[in-house]
Amino acid sequence: MHIVKPKEIYFGESVKSLSWIPFTDQVVGGNSSAEVVQHEDFIEFKGRVRKDLKTGWAGLRSKKQAQDLSDYKFIELKIMTDGFPYQFQLEHDLAWQRDKLSLTIDIVANQWKIMHLEMADFKIFNTPNGIIERKPKLELLSCIYRFNILASREVTKEFNFKIEYLKFH
Repeated sequence: MHIVKPKEIYFGESVKSLSWIPFTDQVVGGNSSAEVVQHEDFIEFKGRVRKDLKTGWAGLRSKKQAQDLSDYKFIELKIMTDGFPYQFQLEHDLAWQRDKLSLTIDIVANQWKIMHLEMADFKIFNTPNGIIERKPKLELLSCIYRFNILASREVTKEFNFKIEYLKFH
């Protein structure tokens, strides 16, 4: 398998073949909905999380591609949210329902913000149990298969997440 070292990922209309897609709890019997709208400089990930299950969720995820993030200290992203928390996740296992590396994004609503997600701050996220406070082994960063942005709610609620870019430092 060919492993790449990403430098930056942009999401505006100039990206002809956007490789990020929405996915929801419908795969496990839920009723949440999500869509992606591509704008000139960013994409908008929006929809409705429905608490028909224990927790409703919707995610935006990249296509699978082996990536080595082990030399990077942080991921820079430019985002705007509705003010509710989201999870930014790194999948190190080919099965999407297994453990992931995860970090909570929680910012003021409706303002563009540049964030730095420190690699050392990621925690283990276990799909059935949520966040586990144990720190992951940093060697997992040498082969990340996919990125996820996850909206997970314990109440039925609309969500809106905009992202312009990811940069790796």
